[in-house]
Amino acid sequence: MKLEFNYRNLAKATASALILATASGAMAQENVVVQWDQFSNAGITAAGPAMDELIKVCEASLKDVKILRTVVPSIGIRESYRLAVSADKTPDLGYTWPAASVLAGYARTGKVAPLDDYYEKYGWENVDAFYRGRNSYQGKLYAVPMEQDLMGVYYNKAMFEELGLDVPKTYAEFKDVVEKIKAAGRIPIAFGNRDRWPATNTMSLILGLTAGRAGEEKVFFGDEPWTNPKFKLAAETFRQWGDDGYFPRGFNGIGYDEANALFLGGRAAMTITGTWVLQDMARGAKFDLGVFMLPPISEDAPAGTMWGEGSQWQISASAAQNVKDAAASYVNCLTSKENRKVWVEKGYLVPIGTTPDELNAWNTLPVVKDFYAEGLKTPDTNFYDLHTTVPESVTQVLYPELQKLIGGEATPDEFLAAMQASWQAAIDNGERWVP
Repeated sequence: MKLEFNYRNLAKATASALILATASGAMAQENVVVQWDQFSNAGITAAGPAMDELIKVCEASLKDVKILRTVVPSIGIRESYRLAVSADKTPDLGYTWPAASVLAGYARTGKVAPLDDYYEKYGWENVDAFYRGRNSYQGKLYAVPMEQDLMGVYYNKAMFEELGLDVPKTYAEFKDVVEKIKAAGRIPIAFGNRDRWPATNTMSLILGLTAGRAGEEKVFFGDEPWTNPKFKLAAETFRQWGDDGYFPRGFNGIGYDEANALFLGGRAAMTITGTWVLQDMARGAKFDLGVFMLPPISEDAPAGTMWGEGSQWQISASAAQNVKDAAASYVNCLTSKENRKVWVEKGYLVPIGTTPDELNAWNTLPVVKDFYAEGLKTPDTNFYDLHTTVPESVTQVLYPELQKLIGGEATPDEFLAAMQASWQAAIDNGERWVP
């Protein structure tokens, strides 16, 4: 059963779902699991067809598990889940972002259930050490990450051919490509930051390619300040992109979807974003769509890209034990090897643990195979997403400060000073997440 609704009706729909889940004795005997997820049929995370199919598959195989599903918009689900937690109305099973710092907060306050026993029971070995760390708090696992997120550069192959451009292999070549696109009167990179989080993702990519994963960890999990030289180079680079016309005019007032439309409409040569919008890119492009990884910016930074879990499955600590058990068995079904194939073929979503060889054997688009083949070449040097790694209080400073930085209202030094102040305050308040 699926409920799909406008975000404004969230409270009403949630109450209805909870009543439906408990009012019927017959349904209660079937271990009804109230599920929230963001898998719609269009836009970001448009893996709704895969979700619909797998609910039927898993209910049929488990027999005593019934899913009462609510679809929440991808961007809104983070706040919706937080509100539900604060009101003690947490759904039995939630697929929401982010892990790491925010999930740790739920674990610290006892809102989500520890899952170590289920990890052992079901042998979720596809979740490697990196992702286990991001879904842990004080040595216990609290979520099952599923969706492998990567960032890359989508590009219009036809426009590149028209302008005589090759895919850049170095950062100097990337800058040369941008200048040639500008000289031809085209937009180099479709970018919009009205929603504020897109700049955080772009900064995460730039930062990883200047500081490297090891350099980031010295700050995130050590004592290195944000004002260190590599972080400053990242801030200077992003500011330069804004100053030098890499983006459309008025980019801070352009929405994420509008920026994607500029690219899909053929007005921009590239857009830098993640696999979470691969469905729309693959379906919406009227040209031959390609992807490449942004080359390292610092000479000593290794090749890599930003990666993480798009979201993770987490079980409410307040759910009855039989419901927790049912939810865990259902998650095991959703993430099984045979069902990972459904996610790939029906949702263009690649679960964590899927290999390039599996992708090559499965029926999905070339751009899906290419994106993941490139992004998964560097697992030991792929790096962190800022707004799922830093504490929530720091993220709320990061969003406006990045807007000021790339909009020319703050210098790199001012940006870094503001970040360091919020970072130190979070540490002093015991908010820092360490895997």
